[in-house]
Amino acid sequence: MVEPVGARGRTASAEGSTAAHRPLPRRPTVMTGNVAQELPPPRPALTSDLAPPVGRSDGARPGPVRATAALWWAGCLAALVGLVAALVDYADLDARLTATATAEDPSAPAELLADGVRATIAVVAGGVALLVVVSLVWVALLLRRRSWARWALLATLLPTLLVLDVAQSVVAGDADLDRIALVVAAGLLAVALLPLLAGSARDWFHPAQSRPLSG
Repeated sequence: MVEPVGARGRTASAEGSTAAHRPLPRRPTVMTGNVAQELPPPRPALTSDLAPPVGRSDGARPGPVRATAALWWAGCLAALVGLVAALVDYADLDARLTATATAEDPSAPAELLADGVRATIAVVAGGVALLVVVSLVWVALLLRRRSWARWALLATLLPTLLVLDVAQSVVAGDADLDRIALVVAAGLLAVALLPLLAGSARDWFHPAQSRPLSG
């Protein structure tokens, strides 16, 4: 039997009206005394099943690396102390160098000797200060896990020791603070790189080579 078109339309309209007036699900309620309160909607999950992105982490610096940095900082500090002590007593240093230059070349004009002494002090002091600053930059990069900074420190060590030796000869004295500080600085810097030969330091700079292969 064929249902009239008008009947089908009324049926569909009635079903739509029933669906439109269908009540929405109510939130759970809780009774507090004589008053019913609706519970807040559930909070979204704070955790995720997704794995966090894997990034490179420097991790804790091993003891040998920290020892190298500490020795180098101490050596640079001693070098600066010796340099400042020498420049503070500039008059005595100038007099000593002038007397040495006069003894080596008595016929040289006094003005020429004075210029030579000032140039010598400026070159030695500037060389020590420049190498100290450059080497501290390498130490900072070393602590940031730059493996090539080890070789930069080694390349800087040789001229630094040479300049310190010249500096302590220029300010030569029996028990002067400046000379003692420069000698101590040279000794600290000479042994500062030895801790980097430890296996833990090499593994820290090259973690991929020391990581065991997973099966």
